[in-house]
Amino acid sequence: MRPSQSTDGATEGIVTNGTTEKSTKAITPTQPTEKMTMKPTARVETQTPIPETNEPENLTKLAISEITNTNLESDRQAVSLQPAFLSDSDCVDFKNFCRNANPIGDMRRVVVAAVGANRHLGVDGVNADDLWWLFDAAGWRKPNNFTQTLRNAARSKFGWLERIPGRSGRYAATPIGISKTLTSD
Repeated sequence: MRPSQSTDGATEGIVTNGTTEKSTKAITPTQPTEKMTMKPTARVETQTPIPETNEPENLTKLAISEITNTNLESDRQAVSLQPAFLSDSDCVDFKNFCRNANPIGDMRRVVVAAVGANRHLGVDGVNADDLWWLFDAAGWRKPNNFTQTLRNAARSKFGWLERIPGRSGRYAATPIGISKTLTSD
């Protein structure tokens, strides 16, 4: 292999091997080649005009404080009301039951609330919405997510709650859950 010579006699760095020539120089993006053109391109910005719309005259403007989203759990916390069919004495009995059980931890509180609702309020199983007003009645702080707390207590690792067949999202306390949370009964 020998470097070839250009027409003016200078060595170009091209290595020849018989009939095939290969360049040993690397092309960098900053060096223009014969095929590359370095013409600056002008940036054309176009703005689409926004057509004016005529608002209906009968619209009333609402303040931000008047708008509420009922799908948010934080709104549910503020609107946590007990059902109208429950008497005050039932709620007092439920509250005393929960206070005497004195559960520690969210999952234990959910089990105590389910048992107390069954015994004192006649509620057959609880769901996440029921737990909002049950926790209010008991005076307990609420966990971040009742649905996840229900699922955790129902996991096979604990088995404190079981799903009620045919009733979506409703759970009832199991004998294991009752024995783990209610030591005085």
